[in-house]
Amino acid sequence: MTLMVDYCPRCGSVYQKNMRNMCNGCRDELDQKLNRCLDHLWRHPKSTTEQLSAATGMDMQELYRYIQEGRFSYSHPNLTFPCECCSQPINRGRLCNHCLGTFREAFPAPAPQPQAARATGGRATSKVLYTSRNSSRR
Repeated sequence: MTLMVDYCPRCGSVYQKNMRNMCNGCRDELDQKLNRCLDHLWRHPKSTTEQLSAATGMDMQELYRYIQEGRFSYSHPNLTFPCECCSQPINRGRLCNHCLGTFREAFPAPAPQPQAARATGGRATSKVLYTSRNSSRR
């Protein structure tokens, strides 16, 4: 019989494994911080990420991660995080529109092939359906 324990990635203490992958103390602390953020956003829905961090004392990196995970509603357009490429503020995805356009220009999508060509690896052939009547032709 094995014990299902692990080290908490935040504080390093030993805990019994759970769905959140952290100890109960860290989980409660994060829940309290998230609730403080949600309360502040309820009272001040136009708050920016910097204002939310200053008002709640939450680290900017944690806020960025929560925004990326979608823990805050998208009805708060002033909550932003940096683009992974150029650090422009964005509120969805991983790249800003400019970097996404540059990426699409550099790596265009391949042209779609006809269905028959896809199934045969590029050469078009007729399909044969084997049923119980003509299975002896195999």
